[in-house]
Amino acid sequence: MNIILLGPPGAGKGTQAAKLVEERNMIQLSTGDMLREAKTSGTEMGKKVAAIMDAGELVTDEIVIGLIREKLEGDKKGGFIFDGFPRTLPQADALADLLYEKGESLDVVIEMQVNDEVLVERILNRAAEAVAAGGEARADDNA
Repeated sequence: MNIILLGPPGAGKGTQAAKLVEERNMIQLSTGDMLREAKTSGTEMGKKVAAIMDAGELVTDEIVIGLIREKLEGDKKGGFIFDGFPRTLPQADALADLLYEKGESLDVVIEMQVNDEVLVERILNRAAEAVAAGGEARADDNA
């Protein structure tokens, strides 16, 4: 089964994806996580991603689709969860083309809706928890 989870930061996409990974042996494809992983990987693609992100620029759809392509070539286990991707119509078109190319399809798209005040509270709590644990808050974890 292949699923897209859509929603704003803090809506719970990652939390629900983690449950699906645990309970159904699915593979979570979070573009944010994949970009952070690529940035620190030391690979050629990772160096390219790091340079773009360090310059404060947006990583191109082509690069993001390339990262997803790499993940789709591995073990498919119980299916894929696209966590917060696609975000734009061109990304959706590129994903549709990629899935078709790989002989895959989407089974369901779930939009998660959460009150704005609750989202801000969740994001600020996530940042505080990261700092309290001795880590760093994500750059986008702010009001």
